[in-house]
Amino acid sequence: MKRYNLIAFLLIPLALSQAVSALDMPKTSTGKAETVAIVSAATDYVKNNSGRNMEFRITIEDVSGDFARARVDPLKKETDPALVYLKRTRGKWEGIIIGTSFQNSDLKELGVPKNLWRWNHD
Repeated sequence: MKRYNLIAFLLIPLALSQAVSALDMPKTSTGKAETVAIVSAATDYVKNNSGRNMEFRITIEDVSGDFARARVDPLKKETDPALVYLKRTRGKWEGIIIGTSFQNSDLKELGVPKNLWRWNHD
């Protein structure tokens, strides 16, 4: 039994490093299952498209219809924070673009609603 406690003690910090607490979440209309789906999709997208093996934290900034914007904060400050935009297609959230800055024309082309653009000007 003590061995299992030690394993759990060692794994909890790893799990928490990529978890998002309720206090970090903005007041959006997403439910718990939706929040988990967005964070999971953002995490997968960042891991597959960042080109780096880093630990990071995902924070959902806003959700509008079938689109979401989340912030990616590296835990070791080895890179700048980034944004990832996600789209829900047939009930599944998927990342569509990641970066530190975007042209509004690129977001418009991807169908991202204007209210999710970080820099809301044309």
